[in-house]
Amino acid sequence: MLSFSIGVLPFIYLGVQMFKGKPKTIHFQNIADRIRVKLAAWKASLLSIVGRVLMVKSVIQSMLLHSILIYNWPASIIKQIEGWIRNFIRSGDINKRKMVTVAWHKCCKPFAEGGLGLRSITKLNEASNMKLCWEMLTSDEDWCKLIRSRVLRGARQERQIQHHVFSSIWSGIKHKFQEIQFHSAWMIGKGDKISFWSDNWTSQVLADHFQIPDWIRLHLKASVKDFIHNHQWCIPVDLQDMFPDLLNLISKIQIPMMECEDERV
Repeated sequence: MLSFSIGVLPFIYLGVQMFKGKPKTIHFQNIADRIRVKLAAWKASLLSIVGRVLMVKSVIQSMLLHSILIYNWPASIIKQIEGWIRNFIRSGDINKRKMVTVAWHKCCKPFAEGGLGLRSITKLNEASNMKLCWEMLTSDEDWCKLIRSRVLRGARQERQIQHHVFSSIWSGIKHKFQEIQFHSAWMIGKGDKISFWSDNWTSQVLADHFQIPDWIRLHLKASVKDFIHNHQWCIPVDLQDMFPDLLNLISKIQIPMMECEDERV
């Protein structure tokens, strides 16, 4: 009825492999093979080291970007490609190693720091995973909403699942979730998306500051919005008696006078 043809996984879509589950070496081997052929075909003997570096930066690394910004590449294939690039630049032959006096990680530094301005594929992969995880947490695009609904739990989706799901994206970014939560904070808008006790919206998480036990934290469901009235802090007296520093700590946080959404920064 819809004129769709029935297909099977994996398949190529917009130049990227579509598959189910954790990314494996076999899913990216075709890209690695194209890079190997490209490096082997270039006449390195006619190029200076500067020319080889420019060829790698302008052609080889651009061949990786489209896919590496979506998936977490296996370490084995990254190591293999970096080995080819390293040998090509230093000896002109991807299969020939050459004794050198400068470590490869130093060559991957910017010119200002004494490197060749190359990008480390390993670090590029890590940075891409971090960026993808940040987008998953903060963006309202459809794919982000879909993954959050599958892998995050809690009233404000603050906890990640502990069981396995067949997701080619989540499997690569889940190890960045805790790191992003630790290094990010909330800017208050309406306060309805922010947990009063468990999220970082002051200088530190309030539950950590007041050393509240974990078994009690599970029952603390209040949001920041619950303690705001007419754009002013409204802390119950019993809480002020229990935590004398609470009002002084949160009074430093300015409440916006206009309605706006909470934002993770």
